[in-house]
Amino acid sequence: MKLAVVGAGPAGARLALDAARDGARVVVFDPAHPREKPCGGGLTAKGLAEVPAGPAHDPLPARFVADCRLESGEGEAVRVSLDRPVAIVSRREFDAWLLRRAQDAGAEHRAERVVEVDGDGSLRTARGERMRFDAIVGADGANSLVRRAFLAPTPPERRFVAAGWYAPGDSEMVVRFLPGVAGYLWLFPRRDHVAIGVGAPLRRFATRELLARLEAEVERDFPRLAGVLSRYAHTIPSPSTDPASILELAGVRWALVGDAGALADPITGEGLYYALRSARVLADVLRETGSPAGYPARALADFGHELLASARLFDRFYAPGYARRMVRYAQRSPAIREVLGELVLGDQGYVGLRRRLLRALPRFLWDSAVARLRPAA
Repeated sequence: MKLAVVGAGPAGARLALDAARDGARVVVFDPAHPREKPCGGGLTAKGLAEVPAGPAHDPLPARFVADCRLESGEGEAVRVSLDRPVAIVSRREFDAWLLRRAQDAGAEHRAERVVEVDGDGSLRTARGERMRFDAIVGADGANSLVRRAFLAPTPPERRFVAAGWYAPGDSEMVVRFLPGVAGYLWLFPRRDHVAIGVGAPLRRFATRELLARLEAEVERDFPRLAGVLSRYAHTIPSPSTDPASILELAGVRWALVGDAGALADPITGEGLYYALRSARVLADVLRETGSPAGYPARALADFGHELLASARLFDRFYAPGYARRMVRYAQRSPAIREVLGELVLGDQGYVGLRRRLLRALPRFLWDSAVARLRPAA
């Protein structure tokens, strides 16, 4: 099988790795790789499970963090210890590392820009070269050329905006919910700098407003991180509550993975896990059938219902007072802190979250009663 992958980010490199291992002739097109990407760079435990093993001489370039400070944005905070560490990566380093794994497996990287794709499996590069493949996969990000060739662009109401900067220094891992924003601030410590950012729905705030809010929060509470190495801003697309937003992601000779397929968590904007997982699901389908046509149904069954559940819960999650109650409950109850830790790790999804909270309810009530009795005693 001849497979063209447009884009050498995590989704494209992971797909190229698996398809090459399965015997396909894979060509990855990306003219500007590697490059720093505008995101925090957090890999949850379930995201780490999708990362391929690397050789001893080329270990995963990541910083591992075993706890997270969650803040309500209204004065309350709680530290959540994690059963297993999360990894925080520079996208320049991580993407280059993943592409090396794909090339080790036999994939070819061409530093060329694709300017046209057709439904018959052909594409044209900026140099004017036309090539034909059995399938073309768009892994070319939020503004995907491949997506625009076969579908409408992801609409603004399904986009999360992320903006911020990289700062010298160090920090603990912090997530602060921002009242009135329907989003959050993050500090993610990397190996040699800190990723500082803010995320919120695109249509609710202008990027300059979000950056002004972020700068004010950092100058007040984290002044040592106000120094800027470089700034970033980017939109992160996600699916709607309708399964059709996932079931449209492939045809007989084309498919979309990662951000090109709008496969990111609507609540958090987290997309690294879904980039890696969508690539692996598509690779399985290609190996089994030789065509990407069955990929959307497999993706929906594998991880799609989690994304749809996140879209349904978005307004409730960012409702006024929700973050404050969540942090207060976690302060009083190890049971709630345990659930929050499972959410941070990705062990607990949105599907089944209500049942998980109900199981924690007796312990929460006991913890709350004990917390009230201690001051009296």
